Amino acid sequence: MVEETIKSIRETESAAEEIVKKADAECAGILEEASKKAAGIRDEAVRDAKEKANASLLSAKEVGEKKMEDALKETQEQIASLKEAALAKEEEAVAAVIADLV
Repeated sequence: MVEETIKSIRETESAAEEIVKKADAECAGILEEASKKAAGIRDEAVRDAKEKANASLLSAKEVGEKKMEDALKETQEQIASLKEAALAKEEEAVAAVIADLV
């Protein structure tokens, strides 16, 4: 009877050890899977952040180019206006010189 009890205890201990080993293995598997998922989430977040940054950069470039075009157009208009004014002054100067000569 004592031998059966000891045998039963040993079998129970052996079964408990197996359960612990399986639990440890399952725990390791769960941790590995969680680590992979976390890495995937991190990679996706980095990818999204890069896409948003690139979109913002592209938008900023477009705004900058538009402002540059506007400034160039305004500068060209000012140059044309100054040329007209200079031409008008030149005509006045020529007319003044001719008037002085006559």
